[in-house]
Amino acid sequence: MTAYEMQSVPATLNKMQMLFWRLDLLKRSFINLNDCAVGVLGLENYRFFKDRDYREKMLFPDDRILMDRAMTSFKERVPVRVVFRVQTDNTIYWFKLSGWPTSDYRYYEGSVEEITEHIIWLKNIFSQQDQRLLEITEETYPVALFKEQGRKLLKANDLFQNLLGLDLTAGTQYLLDDLINGEIRLPQILETLFLDRRLTWEVALSSVDQSRIKAMCQFEYFPHEGEGYIRLAVIDPVNSSVLTVPPEIKTVEKKETAQLCEDLAESASIDAMLKRISEAKNLFPGMDVVMFSDIYARKNKVVVYFAGNLRKPLIQGSQFPYTGTIAENIEKENLEYLIVDDTQSSIKAIDWVLFVPNGLSSYVAKAFYVRGAMRTVLILCSEKKNAFSEKQIVDVSAVANAFHQRLKQLRKLTKV
Repeated sequence: MTAYEMQSVPATLNKMQMLFWRLDLLKRSFINLNDCAVGVLGLENYRFFKDRDYREKMLFPDDRILMDRAMTSFKERVPVRVVFRVQTDNTIYWFKLSGWPTSDYRYYEGSVEEITEHIIWLKNIFSQQDQRLLEITEETYPVALFKEQGRKLLKANDLFQNLLGLDLTAGTQYLLDDLINGEIRLPQILETLFLDRRLTWEVALSSVDQSRIKAMCQFEYFPHEGEGYIRLAVIDPVNSSVLTVPPEIKTVEKKETAQLCEDLAESASIDAMLKRISEAKNLFPGMDVVMFSDIYARKNKVVVYFAGNLRKPLIQGSQFPYTGTIAENIEKENLEYLIVDDTQSSIKAIDWVLFVPNGLSSYVAKAFYVRGAMRTVLILCSEKKNAFSEKQIVDVSAVANAFHQRLKQLRKLTKV
């Protein structure tokens, strides 16, 4: 390290808004290694670290034992990382404290920084997530919302009501306990749910006509504005056909769809097909980008072609790992199609590598197979969330099938 670099270190530390400190464990003394007023902790020259009585007066009561254990860990030369609160002037401040033993057995060093702004930011994020969980009407699977206290049903989407024969417009009150009546494990389910916040469990749901529907359900518990809520989503009904394609989807193909399929059958290239689909705004109003994934699962490879405007440059024929893709999702879950309403809620790698960076917020995907192996996935993408619905699946499937059939023909021609 040069002399200039050595001189710049203290100035850099001072600008970080983070206090670095050292304990001399032999002398039981505390010194700060940089000049940094860490919020309210710097008001009394870091007396917080030196005087236990002073520290306990400042600490949020629930965090006093936590900090006592941290101080003991300092003396025992054990690494520490804790978050604690300081309460003063009717305001709560959050801090993060880290400590570690040095190579010199005599000393123990650490850092402390105020993270109040980060906590507020995280609380806002969690509040937004909780708000999203409250919205259930647009979900494409049966879902209902119950109040924690009394476990009364607050609202349910149409799919959930149809599944169990409920009628919320009649003013009838339904209880979670009644809808999973006879479930002797309910207390165990709720106890686990309140601890872990999320739980997937197979239960027998009771419908209004007393029939029982065995289903895999996901329970979620979350607080919002001082109230506790339980969200119940039916993710895999065993003895029900509600999650199959609704009757209104099984309609005669639209004229626009038939014309598009005819045009695809006469297209001379992949690019021409993708361009033609991207022009079908009347058929798919929310569509901004069309993608075609050429699948090579055994080689862990997916090759992507597209039509439309992307925010980040993408070379036609770009390759991505098969793992974490839409294709893998469809194949592993044995799906007929896949609709993603919000890519930012996804845990698939491809969504964060390709879709989110390009501002694509939702998509619908349809796959086709050759001799039992997935080869083609056609994806219609939108910059808007919730742009695609179940009602479009017949049209999407017809177009994807025409694309797939023409693709096979084009590849045979190139081999001649």
